[in-house]
Amino acid sequence: MAVNHALHRGRAERAWPLLVKRARDGEPPFTYGELSAKLSLHWRSARWFLGVIQEYCHKKGFPPLQALAVNAKTRIPGRGYYGSYRTPAAHTKALVDVRSWDWKSKPPVF
Repeated sequence: MAVNHALHRGRAERAWPLLVKRARDGEPPFTYGELSAKLSLHWRSARWFLGVIQEYCHKKGFPPLQALAVNAKTRIPGRGYYGSYRTPAAHTKALVDVRSWDWKSKPPVF
């Protein structure tokens, strides 16, 4: 089965402003299910669109905006996340970086 990159980029563009708002407001991270539900998607699709955001942030030298989406049980990002170490302390530091970043209001074009 081929990966539909355009579909995932489009979903990432829709998720970006939700994550930026959460960063600006200092609210706790979304669970994958909460974020996906806001996009009318199944939670398993989050790995794909969050991967697009992760790659973009990494290439641009931005803090890991995708850190604002976590596993509901562990409250840290899952295995595909590489924005920081996957420990509570490292994730907390990543969230501080994300929340203090000057995010542009307009989502990027992925």
